Amino acid sequence: MNVQRSRTPMLTFLLGVVVVRLATLSASAVAQTNRPSTHDRLNAFVGTWAVKRPGENTPFLVLKLHESDGKLTGTMSHFKIGVIGNGTIVGNPGMGESPVADLTVGDGDLRFVWGEPPLAGDEAKFVLQGTKKAQVVIMVSPEQTQKIMADNPGASGFNPVIYVSREAETDNEKQTGSSAEKWEIGMMAGLINTAEAQYKFAHGTYANYATLLRSGQLRETGGREFTLLPRNLQSETDPLPGYRLRLLISQDGTSYQLSIQEATADCGTDLFSDETGVIFEGGALDARQSRCNTRQQEN
Repeated sequence: MNVQRSRTPMLTFLLGVVVVRLATLSASAVAQTNRPSTHDRLNAFVGTWAVKRPGENTPFLVLKLHESDGKLTGTMSHFKIGVIGNGTIVGNPGMGESPVADLTVGDGDLRFVWGEPPLAGDEAKFVLQGTKKAQVVIMVSPEQTQKIMADNPGASGFNPVIYVSREAETDNEKQTGSSAEKWEIGMMAGLINTAEAQYKFAHGTYANYATLLRSGQLRETGGREFTLLPRNLQSETDPLPGYRLRLLISQDGTSYQLSIQEATADCGTDLFSDETGVIFEGGALDARQSRCNTRQQEN
């Protein structure tokens, strides 16, 4: 996932802007730069976040977050929890909703008390992964995990994470999962999206890869939200050997584009994402794809 980033660090860019302004602007114009920031950190959480069972149209979980007088409040719909497959949380929607208790804002995440049985009273963490994507992580004890597994004998594990979307997904917006041998690609894309969301929450703008690395944001996000990390994460020039990783930031810092592409393979998997946090999987539509198709026919 080698994203070619801007070679000029954000710090150098900002210093350059300051020098130009000091040399050319009047004192009154310079004074305007000292106005308080209008960046509203809480707005990153505000909205309706939902998740649906595969193949269904009605969400089984709806989390609504509102801001009033500088504070967050919210409600969560009732549902009956279930676990399928390798541990994915699903549910059947119930009637009504309840207030979300003990909302506490952190650095790009939001903590609250889970209100639905059998995990009622446990702490949960809402982690931003973009403007349209987030995950809800439930802090579950080993005893509760055993009970959930006993209640869901068809499941082979339990993953206490629910992936929510700010708006309904279309077929073209479904997040892709990486294969076992390519786990680092998807993991890196998710890590960068989460780090970008947390960096913007703190600073008001997105950052290039060098800034995420040098500021410690990547390491901090990886340590808090991820159990497995790409082995070459701390390399500024080659964080994912064998892949081209490009992280392009808009001039005003309000958006970004991420791409991770195999450096040599004609038929490899390419991932793309942006500030929404949605991860797309794509491939070549040119001569490279023709070579790939020819090779597959020969095999």
